[in-house]
Amino acid sequence: MTLRSLSDVPLPSQDVIDLVRHSVVGLPEGSTRLATAFYDNLFSMVPEVRDMFSEDIGPQEQRMADALIAVVQYLDTPDDIADYLRELGYQHYRELGVRAEHYPHVGRALIRAVSDVSPTWSSSMSSAWVLVYQWITAHMIAGAERAAARSGPHA
Repeated sequence: MTLRSLSDVPLPSQDVIDLVRHSVVGLPEGSTRLATAFYDNLFSMVPEVRDMFSEDIGPQEQRMADALIAVVQYLDTPDDIADYLRELGYQHYRELGVRAEHYPHVGRALIRAVSDVSPTWSSSMSSAWVLVYQWITAHMIAGAERAAARSGPHA
């Protein structure tokens, strides 16, 4: 998965957004099923990132699940959600040490997790998630870059 800058990543089309929404429509509000699958995949694919998180991953799973569902729900209001994503990127850089090189792994783990939990998964949904994830990532990295500029390289 290629990282792209904000200027290179337009908001995905409504058809793409609708496919992404459809892939998670069966998840009940408050469910951590997607986040649990995500972290299982991420830690299996990149075991060295496990140390970035507390031993009890449950609260992080809930935050991730809530954030992801909120982003998917509010892609129609991109300015608001973009600000939220930049703040998340800023926070993840400062608090967890997330760097740009982590994002491709996160994207692969996320797409695999959605395919694991979505009963309607298809190749077109995979493509839609890649586009949405690139947009999400571009905003989060912009927030991380702001954090790095404010605090230097060893935040």
